[in-house]
Amino acid sequence: MIITSTTRPTRQNGLQEVRNRLDSLTQFAEQPSVRPLVSALLTTPQGLALARILAAVPVLCDEIERLRAEQTMLRLDHHNLIAAALATLAADREGEHDPLYYVRDELAAQRGEAP
Repeated sequence: MIITSTTRPTRQNGLQEVRNRLDSLTQFAEQPSVRPLVSALLTTPQGLALARILAAVPVLCDEIERLRAEQTMLRLDHHNLIAAALATLAADREGEHDPLYYVRDELAAQRGEAP
């Protein structure tokens, strides 16, 4: 298997900052002087809608992180297949006995199979 290092970094959009701001807001809402206002807000349709939106933030952050990790793995697989294809072409030019070995080996590795 040939591992390439050409994977471009994924731009991080400050998910930890989003989590930190939500924590700060939650801590603020739990202060004794603010709690009655929050309770009153939660009795309105708009307040309930806002509470549902805020409750979804951690779930969405988790999903973004999961998708980023999956994207990183897919990019690595893609780059490894490109490297295997390039190695196959070079092996063919050099007259190797089994130039497709590199592609078969990479495909087997990505499937978790023995070559």
